[in-house]
Amino acid sequence: MFVTNHVLSGVVIGRYFERRPVTAFVVGVGSHLVLDMVPHWGCEKSTVDGRELFLRHAKRDGVLGLITMAGATWAVDRQARAATLAAMVGAALLDADKPSTFFFGVNPFPRAVRRIHTWAQNESPQGMPNEIAFGIACAAADAMITVGGRGRQPSE
Repeated sequence: MFVTNHVLSGVVIGRYFERRPVTAFVVGVGSHLVLDMVPHWGCEKSTVDGRELFLRHAKRDGVLGLITMAGATWAVDRQARAATLAAMVGAALLDADKPSTFFFGVNPFPRAVRRIHTWAQNESPQGMPNEIAFGIACAAADAMITVGGRGRQPSE
């Protein structure tokens, strides 16, 4: 799953757990694995062409994911910011292995975490329609949740 889609799902999680940032972070990490089980885009990275294709998509997706994080953090109510940011970071965290491995040649996660993350992956070159559909659906849900949540009274 593109990291931007993980970030978008983190907004929903952060709003749901808006007063519990630690819970939002943990649920965000769990959501990453669940989303990775959904068929999504991936390419063969063992060839030069495959690595170049992956890197081209990863650069765009990384920048879009960071912009999305900044925008969502700014857009949500102040009371939900910490939880929303925590959920987005948690949801994207497991994909930190990609830039770490690319730039530093080191995967920062213990072997057990790498095994679980690899087990959850359901990538294929035909998965792009799912990526796009999920991104649009989640962005629409985020917009409704964010706009709908502004100006409401806290429930506590």
